[in-house]
Amino acid sequence: MREETRRRLDSRLRWQKARWAAAGLGIVGLMAAGFWATGLDATVETHREPGVVAAIAPLFAKSTKAIEEGLAVDVKLDKGPVVHVMALKTTDPHVGDHVEVAEHVHGTGRVTYSWK
Repeated sequence: MREETRRRLDSRLRWQKARWAAAGLGIVGLMAAGFWATGLDATVETHREPGVVAAIAPLFAKSTKAIEEGLAVDVKLDKGPVVHVMALKTTDPHVGDHVEVAEHVHGTGRVTYSWK
């Protein structure tokens, strides 16, 4: 094999190995970013927010037990927004009741609410 042909072949083989290595590093980087984002979303700060029950409706869920035992409750918070939470029928909420809901602020900035 001529020297020039061997050098070009070696160059192409090194380039091919570099592309595979870059693809592998990219996949590992994406996996690390996914794990980091999952861990970040797992950190939660919980605050109690006062509000007034604005509306009550039956709960639409996948399980029959949840449908039988739950209610969908809209709560108008004192700070302004109306939030949707799920409550058990045993808590017996009524429209106009003053209640507190738990505001969960996740590390990614996502905000969820739950019945106290």
